[in-house]
Amino acid sequence: MRIELIIDLSRILHFYGDIPETFDAPAGSYERHELTFDPDEYEDIFDYDFVEPVDKLCGALIDRGDVDYLTANQCERLVPWLEKRLERPCPYPLDTFYPKLLEFARRAIELGTGVVVDL
Repeated sequence: MRIELIIDLSRILHFYGDIPETFDAPAGSYERHELTFDPDEYEDIFDYDFVEPVDKLCGALIDRGDVDYLTANQCERLVPWLEKRLERPCPYPLDTFYPKLLEFARRAIELGTGVVVDL
């Protein structure tokens, strides 16, 4: 499981549909954050607290075992939701996932890029 901030979309060489693929992207064109837990072990938490609300809010297709790309426009909707969500206690592993996702989403807005979410 990983999330990737796309730093320079023009340097990404391959796409799967509209999703940037970073397997052979040049250094400096993205930043990766590997998550050290298996989302399948936390299926209910992820579905209820992340996948369902973010898919609805952002018009995304995030799902466990799949990959999606949140554009800068989608990140603009995601940031306020994450900020509000982080005002309340978050269960593990979302307590470590949400802050990093928030950081990446804010930076994606500034850069005009997006965030790849691969659960």
